[in-house]
Amino acid sequence: MPPNAHAVAGSAAPGSQVLLPNEIAGARVIHHRLDNGTLTLEGDRMALVVLFLVSGAASIRSGGASHAFSGKTCYVARPGDAIAIEAPVRADIIEIDWTLTAQDHEKVDLASMDFPLVQDYAASPQYRDYFKSEKTISRTLVGPHVLPRFCMGSVESIGPDRIEPHAHPMLDQLFFSFAENDITLLIDGERHPLGGDTLLHIPLGSDHGVEVEAGRRMHYLWLDFFQRHEDMDYIAQVHKDVPSRRL
Repeated sequence: MPPNAHAVAGSAAPGSQVLLPNEIAGARVIHHRLDNGTLTLEGDRMALVVLFLVSGAASIRSGGASHAFSGKTCYVARPGDAIAIEAPVRADIIEIDWTLTAQDHEKVDLASMDFPLVQDYAASPQYRDYFKSEKTISRTLVGPHVLPRFCMGSVESIGPDRIEPHAHPMLDQLFFSFAENDITLLIDGERHPLGGDTLLHIPLGSDHGVEVEAGRRMHYLWLDFFQRHEDMDYIAQVHKDVPSRRL
């Protein structure tokens, strides 16, 4: 396993587990496993809470509205709203907490936005990067300048394929690999195998790329945490919208 990585035990009992604690200042990622259970998250106006339903089904309620989801879905509650999650069957959920500043509230009018923000994974808009091949499918779940200093998306392909090494000097990045992911990470000239159900920190400014062998799957979320709002312009410049397609 690469350095700065934390695997989620696939057979673990229901419960919650903080992954890579204190890895990125102001950010926290928690894996929740519910099995016909409920979970309540207290609201904090100075904290952004992003949920991603990795597998299973769940109903999520915040701000007086309830939504039922089945399959991969991104959900963002209004900062300050409590969140109630009910899973009628087993559900795996990733919670991303991002501490907000007074400037975040000045830059982004969160009070006037229409929360919750919901993005169905399969219907997410797709984009291309110059360092990825034409066969790679990349999705945008939370685009730039929507939420304060945070973006989120995914990458998917079937090998052989390769993402050329590149660096992000303006952001900290986490990868969360889906269960079927089976790739080799290229980090600062070193090769590291990365399987499924693992959270990984790409060190700030590190050269990083991905290789996937023939017949194997590449499939992971990327989570970008910026220090400055203007640095999100990088995402808008590099990610070019393309028509949606499937593997």
